Amino acid sequence: MRYAYFPGCSAKGSCRELDLSTTAVAKLYDIELVELTGAGCTGAREFRAISEQLHLVANANILARAEAAGADLVVVCDTCLLNLTEVNDRLKQDAAARERVNAELRTTGVEYRGTIDVTHFLWVLMEQVGEDRLRRSVVQPLGGLRIAPFYGCHALRPASAHDAGKRRDEALERLCEIVGAVPVPYAGSQKCCGFHVALTETPTALRMTGGHLAEAKAEGADCMVTPCPLCHTMLDAFQPDAAKAAGADFGLPTLHVAQLIGLAAGLSPKALGLSRHVMGTKGVIAAAARGAAV
Repeated sequence: MRYAYFPGCSAKGSCRELDLSTTAVAKLYDIELVELTGAGCTGAREFRAISEQLHLVANANILARAEAAGADLVVVCDTCLLNLTEVNDRLKQDAAARERVNAELRTTGVEYRGTIDVTHFLWVLMEQVGEDRLRRSVVQPLGGLRIAPFYGCHALRPASAHDAGKRRDEALERLCEIVGAVPVPYAGSQKCCGFHVALTETPTALRMTGGHLAEAKAEGADCMVTPCPLCHTMLDAFQPDAAKAAGADFGLPTLHVAQLIGLAAGLSPKALGLSRHVMGTKGVIAAAARGAAV
């Protein structure tokens, strides 16, 4: 399997452990990641709010670079996934918009042709590596660990981009079961984490984050897992602030998808960057150690 890899901003900055664990897990399952360099940013949702043309050009630039690499594009961020999926679908269907975008891209030496698809590393693991192979690779089952999946609001949107037959809205739950953990259902698993208003409406963002953490904690979760570094930032780095605002003590570490499967497959905590989290991951690491001893 070979993919053009766009890590995005967070995986190279505030969540460097995501890039570290993704590349480590990719090697484990013979996934070749051709990292795109100088590709820029998808613009979160801010580019789109400011200028549609800016949104289209920024994302088409990334898609064009993946096309030049001759491979479908894989991302590790829900917001990058949504932006790139939206733009790819739009430009494949809208010839006039495509020509306007290419008029700008050609000045930088690239051109968007609409020849590739966009996917998330979670879908690569679940659909391309496959659940059977993932299950066979588990050498440190996380038996008894109760994990609350957090998809966030962008991973499964737009619904038209996701084949219902692939059960993508159950992927995190199935991954938890594959690694021997117990998935914990709760109401907010597919809602917004609050990241996109964290700077402008901080109290609101903290209430949103704290609400999800409180729900997961009330259902008996020991930790959480998310496919998005922006959600991870809110659930992990902002958790102390969210707990203070709520007058609570959540104490819930949050794992990236690659860290969860990588730990169960025997990769070391160091290789997965588990020491970089604000909320300590010792309980998760201990569960893996117990599973290895069985």
